[in-house]
Amino acid sequence: MLESISSFASEYARLLWSVVAISLAIVAFSQQRIRFWVRDFWVTFPLLGDIAQLAKDNTRGNPGWMNAEEKLCAIYKPYIVLLNESKFNERIEYMRKAADLGRTPTPAWVWILLVVLVIAEGLGFSYLLGSWMAREGSANTHTLLMFAIVLVLCVILVALTHTAGHQYYRTSLLRACFKRYKDVAGKEYTSQQLALKDKQSIDDHQPDYIQTANRVAKHSHDKGSYAAGIIAIIAIAFIAVTSTVMRWQNLEGELIRETTQQSQASAGNPFGNLPLPTEISAPQKKADEKAGSEASRATEKEGLTAFAMLAFIFVITQIVGMGAGYKYGFVGRETLEAFKATGGYSTYDAYWARFEPIMDLINARLKDLQQRMEEHSHQKLSLSKTFRDYLVEHQESSHRARAAIDKTPASLPTASASVAPSADSNESTVTVEQAKSTLESLADRQAQQDYFLSLPTGLQNELKPWLKQRKEEEKARLEAEAKAREQAELADLF
Repeated sequence: MLESISSFASEYARLLWSVVAISLAIVAFSQQRIRFWVRDFWVTFPLLGDIAQLAKDNTRGNPGWMNAEEKLCAIYKPYIVLLNESKFNERIEYMRKAADLGRTPTPAWVWILLVVLVIAEGLGFSYLLGSWMAREGSANTHTLLMFAIVLVLCVILVALTHTAGHQYYRTSLLRACFKRYKDVAGKEYTSQQLALKDKQSIDDHQPDYIQTANRVAKHSHDKGSYAAGIIAIIAIAFIAVTSTVMRWQNLEGELIRETTQQSQASAGNPFGNLPLPTEISAPQKKADEKAGSEASRATEKEGLTAFAMLAFIFVITQIVGMGAGYKYGFVGRETLEAFKATGGYSTYDAYWARFEPIMDLINARLKDLQQRMEEHSHQKLSLSKTFRDYLVEHQESSHRARAAIDKTPASLPTASASVAPSADSNESTVTVEQAKSTLESLADRQAQQDYFLSLPTGLQNELKPWLKQRKEEEKARLEAEAKAREQAELADLF
């Protein structure tokens, strides 16, 4: 078998290395940090890079901007998605209440380890199975079938065991919440569907296990399932037993073939057929049979022990896969989106510290572009914009665009009806609490006004008392701060 594997590897070495190189390139380029540095390298590339080309463009863009400045900022914008502190904390709160804070997606090295373990363990069994699938085939055919079977087993077993472990963690969490609910409340178990866009403090009054169920359960009575674990255990047991039986039968076949070959060799030996007295030949024959029988039993015991160890290693390998599924991954319905948005950081200071050096680098690139534009220009240019200015203005423009779209949905024709719905029909899609949350999240006053005007008339009337109260509270707070400052100044005088 080893010779067949070596022959296959040497014959298809170039293909194998090409597949490995392409796989590593795909894995590397899937990382946003790698894509950013590759893009930045091309931006600064001499003569042909983006900065070298954009420096020749002196046309005006949006108010206060040159067209080249906006294009350069637009190149970097997909790599910088910043959250304000309130939104960041909302996503952290979602992960905390979903019992996912501190967990991470399955790392790439864990996937690679699981794949290598499954492939290493399954090579021998797959070779036997490949030999039976093409009994008349060549050694290369057997090896190709072996690699195909290993690939199938790797994909199925790694995915199945990882899913089983992850499902076990999720189900255990949900059923722990269910048990606590029944112990405390004693009523019908139910949960509320809370999304990442909702205000995460909306269920602060509820116990922690209800908060977890609100973000993990897929429906109001979801208590999880152990189906994937049961299927995985059955599949693992079946493969372990089947592979052991096949190896045992293959060993017995090898022993029988060896015995037959030895008998044929003895029959062909001219000195082995000499007539000897029974007193001499009988003890020798008995001794030879005993030695052969003992050697066969020892080989069988050794083989059985080895096969049992291989089955044990196979089972342990699958348990490692289940453990990885249990330890990594998220159970919250939208935790993965929250994790990506926060960059995996648990504090806003750490999150901001991640992007600040990158933004400084982008500002340096923009400054380089501005200096080159001034050198190419025949008139004096006042270029002082920064990448932060671009992000702020783009966010404000995005808010205004969303508000304008939300304001005029009734006038847009639809494919399903010739008559557009009235503006009041949107009242059922946006609740008062959601509207309040959105207004509080908008820092720009104009954006708040645009969003308020985009709401249905009935919802506007419901929000007006709250807006008046909020304004009065803000006025009272400012007056209190002013009075405190006056008292502090008066205290300094005396």
